[in-house]
Amino acid sequence: MDVPVLDRLDLQVLHALQLDGLAPFSRIAAVLGVSDQTVARRYRRLHNVAHVRVLGMTDENRLGQQSWIVRAHCSPDVAEQLSEALAKRADTRHVALISGGTEIVCSMKPRNRKARDERSRRRRPRRSAPSRAAP
Repeated sequence: MDVPVLDRLDLQVLHALQLDGLAPFSRIAAVLGVSDQTVARRYRRLHNVAHVRVLGMTDENRLGQQSWIVRAHCSPDVAEQLSEALAKRADTRHVALISGGTEIVCSMKPRNRKARDERSRRRRPRRSAPSRAAP
């Protein structure tokens, strides 16, 4: 398999696109001190030979979304059933049984702030208050 050789200008174009994937070739060219046609040609070559792609992602925090990593300790007799129930949820991305089947780790992404807030209030295990001795 041929590995494309990238020179300094290729790496500079890649770095510029990492900083701002929507930057026009003319702005990248001005910063790098080359013509916009040179940047366009380099990008086409990187795209065709090295399979470089510019993709966009949303910033979850700006949209009020968060991803959670949840770790639950439970008895082995319910761990599998609970992990299957979590896997069926629309907001669960990944579920794994660990520690010999006594813990569940899952990645969740609530769909919106309301779902996030409801889930965090509703799903906490309730603990009984410590008993106090009578005076």
